[in-house]
Amino acid sequence: MDVVAGVFLVVGALFILLAAVGVVRFHDTFSRMHAAAKAPALGLLCMTIGAALAIRTAQATVVVIVITVLQLMSGTVGAHILGRSVYRRVRPDLRGPDELAEAETETSADDAAR
Repeated sequence: MDVVAGVFLVVGALFILLAAVGVVRFHDTFSRMHAAAKAPALGLLCMTIGAALAIRTAQATVVVIVITVLQLMSGTVGAHILGRSVYRRVRPDLRGPDELAEAETETSADDAAR
């Protein structure tokens, strides 16, 4: 069981390392945000599974699960808020339809009507 835990810990660390490399290598903000939000989440899951397998107590497993859930929720919300603030400040060129711009114009029209 210790070997499986070690594999999960190493794989999780590699995912986090790849995310750091992606943040350095990508050029635009949204690509960097994607690298900083997606790969560490998978790395965190692998590392917490490895920690739970290595520790093997019920109390530690519960703590690891709580930490994982809170980290995944805060990372997702943080990436969303950061993406929205960058979008409002930079207004990138998009190849497809810009649904956020349409939603923001509707919201500003509703605010003006009040």
